[in-house]
Amino acid sequence: MVQPPKSSYVTVNGIRLHYLDWGGNGPPILLLHATGFLGRIYRPIARVLTAVGHVLSYDQRGQGDSGPSTVARYNWMASFADLCGFLSVMDLQGVLGFGHSAGATLIGALAAERPDLISCAVLVEPVLFIRDDPVIAQRGPLLIARTLKRRARFASVDDTFENFHGKPPFHSWRPDILRDYCEYGTRPDPEGGRRLKCAPETEAAFYQSAREFDGWSAIRQCQAPLLVIFGDSSEAAGAHLRGQVAQELANGRVVTIAGATHFAPMEKPDEIAQMAVQFFADFLNRKPGAPSDPP
Repeated sequence: MVQPPKSSYVTVNGIRLHYLDWGGNGPPILLLHATGFLGRIYRPIARVLTAVGHVLSYDQRGQGDSGPSTVARYNWMASFADLCGFLSVMDLQGVLGFGHSAGATLIGALAAERPDLISCAVLVEPVLFIRDDPVIAQRGPLLIARTLKRRARFASVDDTFENFHGKPPFHSWRPDILRDYCEYGTRPDPEGGRRLKCAPETEAAFYQSAREFDGWSAIRQCQAPLLVIFGDSSEAAGAHLRGQVAQELANGRVVTIAGATHFAPMEKPDEIAQMAVQFFADFLNRKPGAPSDPP
């Protein structure tokens, strides 16, 4: 029987961050989730990654089981500071990073700035912006408005599942992962129902600040090896730049997964996990021609 991950807490920048220890032997692997989610729903990927290292994940501030910011600082710079702080408090270096969406952008930016901390990384659907990009200028306000309208309270876990499973973007998720989100991404409320752990207002605040964090400028110059994965049906910020990303990465490669959207880890977890394991194994083994070698 597979044991559940070990749950613990650590204080970083005044925030009580919740983290999970998924086990495994070898170098540390840090998995960082997308905005509005939590580490627990990446279970299929985290389990596979234990084949090559010791896997940890943490819930970002105001999300999952981590505490809120007492001064309501929900922006990308605060999240970046939390990532640096978590690695410092946990005394982690030479980490293999795995991030999704905003988590991928943060991991990639830190790998560029501090390759001693993040030695190589898999970035799935990183959120990338070019200043004054008209596509992003148009989509951003729509995403924020849609998030603020999201239903946040449900009668039960089953009610949560029934509400989400037929609606974009959840309709394409693997059912077991959506079930994990409905169970672990909600908490009981005083009225006997369930409420999203990440409030729509908190999630929207992160989206509001996204363009203030220039992750693409950092990632394109990153000297640590990167594997960047996009879904071929993604319409998220960054996906429309995949050609430019492939051309301009200093030390990395881009892979596109067929039949996947921005939520590829929830749609194709086994495929992505195997790609990440191979990438990390090649890096650790320093095989000739592996992505760790300069292009």
